Amino acid sequence: MKVRDYYKWLKDNWAQTGLILSLYLSVFSFIFIRENNFPAFLIIIQTPLYMIHESEEYLFPGGFKHFFNYHIFKIEDEKGALDKNFIFFVNVVLIWVILPLFGLLSIKNLSFGLWIPYFSLFAGFAHILLGIKSRKLYNPGLIVSLFLNIPVGIFVIFYFFNNGILNNLFLNFHFLIGFLLNLSLPIAGKIIYERYKKKN
Repeated sequence: MKVRDYYKWLKDNWAQTGLILSLYLSVFSFIFIRENNFPAFLIIIQTPLYMIHESEEYLFPGGFKHFFNYHIFKIEDEKGALDKNFIFFVNVVLIWVILPLFGLLSIKNLSFGLWIPYFSLFAGFAHILLGIKSRKLYNPGLIVSLFLNIPVGIFVIFYFFNNGILNNLFLNFHFLIGFLLNLSLPIAGKIIYERYKKKN
């Protein structure tokens, strides 16, 4: 197989691969990191937890692309504005590259990864806002948000605060990074929506 064939395969199967990776990374983190560096473990574990979040969005039950196009953008076109390429790029770059990279850097210096639990927390709350905006009781990703991303994010942030790693729960640079990264996603969504409308 050529490189582009591997790339095409990954684009088609990244969510399934992410679910397997999440299990591997969780076991690895519990065995090799938790006992040696618990604060770094709390940051690193956010990556596999978010991969599980992606699995609900795109595998079980999946349908986040259709939900967002139909209920948020109000587009009935099967392709829609939120397409396969945008979903792949955002999820793989942000969750598969940036989160684990800064998680590993946090082993040496926690400051590199203190924004990650904030990011995970805000991403979880975003699904609550999606439910309110769409007036739907459920949207893909909501269950993991409510039972993993939000409570674990809150626990980690308070752990860091109570142990003097964070001086303030909200007035800190890490809060701002997590918030702005989440804010960039709807902004990017707005841009692709406007481009879609111009083409159609």
